Order: sequence, then structure tokens, then C-alpha cells
Amino acid sequence: MITKPPFLRSAKVKGCLILSLALAASCSQFSSSQTQHWNTAAREKSQRMASAALNKLVLSKTDEAVPLLVEGTHADPTDPLPFMLLGMALNIKGRYQEALDALKQAYSQDSKSRETYLTVGFSHFLSHRYEQAIAIWVKVLQANQDVVQIYTDIGYAYLRDGKIEDAENNLRECAKRSSYSQAAYKGLTLLHYLNGNFPIARSAAQQAGSAGGRQVALLLAEMDYLQGNGQAAAKQLSSLPRTTKNGSPRFDMVSIGYLPQHDFHFDPFTKDYYDNESLIQARFLDLPKFESKRAQLARKGKADSALSELKNLISLSSNDPYLMMQSGMIHLANGNNAEASQEFVKVIQRAPDWHTAKLYLALSRFREGNLEKAKYAMEGFERASPGKQLAPIFALIKNAVIQPDQAAAGDKKDDQLILPKGAPASKGDAGF
Repeated sequence: MITKPPFLRSAKVKGCLILSLALAASCSQFSSSQTQHWNTAAREKSQRMASAALNKLVLSKTDEAVPLLVEGTHADPTDPLPFMLLGMALNIKGRYQEALDALKQAYSQDSKSRETYLTVGFSHFLSHRYEQAIAIWVKVLQANQDVVQIYTDIGYAYLRDGKIEDAENNLRECAKRSSYSQAAYKGLTLLHYLNGNFPIARSAAQQAGSAGGRQVALLLAEMDYLQGNGQAAAKQLSSLPRTTKNGSPRFDMVSIGYLPQHDFHFDPFTKDYYDNESLIQARFLDLPKFESKRAQLARKGKADSALSELKNLISLSSNDPYLMMQSGMIHLANGNNAEASQEFVKVIQRAPDWHTAKLYLALSRFREGNLEKAKYAMEGFERASPGKQLAPIFALIKNAVIQPDQAAAGDKKDDQLILPKGAPASKGDAGF
């Protein structure tokens, strides 16, 4: 008899989950089999409720889908499908304990379902338990070696955990072997952006195509600004993919291992993504010249609300580099330069291969008035990523000379630096 994994017995997943799950999952091949002993009328109703809920989920009406799925589980408690879909719907709502409770029921009726295990993995991924998600997905992949899209899931989990090499290996494996590789290329875009390798990030974005959606478009604009091409960034932001129902790119859940009939276009990899066009523009304004415009854009981009949500998430997952990186970037857009610097320092310590964090740290230190530490951050980026095209502000930081008496003083202001020969006579961040 297969032992039930502990993730189905307790909400508080401990380290023993991985070994226990391995024992449970390695015993037999996953399949879509279900119990053959069920009441026909009850099963018809549960399937009807599941179908109606899927239609709601396709329209992003999760609040309407949940009660339909609950009704389906009551109609036929032996049908695993409504329980599995309810688990994913509750994941979307951020109700991870309830999701695991539903998935426990799905597992009890079909202990070999690939999609149940995938969804349990996403419960852990979305609640920032990346090691647990990886352990589950590795076992699913071992039993479903033809479903190479699962490499994408594993790659994203490694990336969010700050492990770029493992992330790239898995994402590239899917990109190499699967016809459903758009999500993998989307992950590679994010990976190489974080790594500071902008040309490869742009190449991956092209491969992702329309499946890249708004996040990839925003990352392209971000890289344009970092490389000093403000016009290209503005053009990119003006042509963002729409989020409306008609004609908007939709995430294909088949690309992360789900069956086509259960694809309601939910992208779990962007659930904790808070950036937007207003915040990007606010980050790269010429300051202090356009300080009032920065404040206006930060309000429009709901920086305070995003920071409040991120603070709550970080309080629950204090070692998550992805959350800290976003917090730093939004603090930068919100004019909280010291707080931004603190977050970027933590990111660099936690994910040392995320070299782009060093660029942002150089910028936030510069805006704090701490030129010495700004230059140190720039040196760190250039050691890791030499020869990259960057915006003029970064050359200004790199080449500026601190006067000896001011270097000793410690309280360095923007107007205490000596500009390199030929540099513009502006103290602000001109050059984006």
C-alpha cells in the first residue's frame, strides 16, 4: 500500500516531506486513473460542476469557480477532478492550507494523478517553499519522463530560490526538448535579466513570443532603461500587451505539465510580480529634476500598496531573494533609497549571481548620496559582467572621483563628487 505523503496530512510542511514523498511517488507510475466504482448520476453532476468552474477560471472568475467546485466535491466525493481543480483555484486565492486539504481528497481517490502532484507542487511554490516544490516535481518527472514541460516548473523554483545554474539547466532542457517551450523561454528571459546578461535575455524573450505577456514586455523596457535607451523603453511601454479578455496573450498551462482540457490560463510564475509601467518610469527619471513626476508615477503605480503586500510576504519568507529584489526596485521607484539599498544588499548576499541587483544598488546608493558605496557596487557588476552597454549614469558613477576630505567625512552628497572630464554638469540621473 502506498503511504500518504505528509503534505496531505499536515498544513505545516517539514523537512521530512521530501523523503516521505519520494517513497510515496516512486512506487508506481503516475496516471490519470480513477476509481471505477461510482454513482453515475453523482459523477455526472460533479463533472458538470467541474466543467462550469473551468469556464469561470478561463475568465479569471475564481471567486465564482470555487463554490461550483465545492458543490462538485459534495455531489461526488469519489471524483478527484473537482478536488484537484479546487486545489489550484484556492492556490490562486492564496489559500494554500485549504488547497492542500482539497488535494488530500484528490489524492485519496487517485494516488497516481500527475496533475494532483503538479498542483501540490504549486501550493509549495506559491507559498515560497521552493525546495519542497522541486522535490515533488522531480518525482513527477521521473514517472512522466515524456512530459518535459515539468523541467520548466523545476527551473522556475530553482530560479526563485536564487540558484541560477540549476535553474538554467532545467529551463534549457525543456526549451531543447519540448514543443511547449514558451514558458521555459519566459523563465530564461527573467534569469538572464537577473544575471545581467541582457543580450541573451532579449534573445530568450523573442523565443517566448506572445506567451511572454506583460512581464517580458516590462523586463525588455527595464533593460532598455538600464542600457540607456529611453526611447526604446518608452516605445516598449506604450505597446504593452493588454490584459483584457479579447485578444490578450494567455498563458498555456500545458507548457507547465497540465492537460489541455484543464488549461484555464493561470500563470503561477507571475502571481508575485508587482512591477508595472508607472513604477518602471518612476525608477528611471532624471532626479532630482523630476522628483514631483517620480512621486506622481509612484502613486499611479500603487507603490505603497505593493510594498505593503511585499512586506507581509517577506515576513513569512524572509530569505526569498525574488521578493527582496522586487521590494528593492519598488522602494527605488518610491524614492525610498536607503530601504532600496538594504534590500539589494540582501539580494546580493542571498543570490550572488543576480548581478543586476548590483546595478540597482549602485543607483540607490548614488541617490542616497553615498558615492563611495555606489562605485563599489558598480565595480562588483563590472567584475561579474564586463563590457556591457549601460546607461551614462552608470559611467558617471564609475568614473566620478571622491575628494579626499569628503571621502573621510562619510556624509557624501551628490554635489560632493568630481565629474569625469566631459561629463554633463548635472547632479541628477541624466542618461536614462
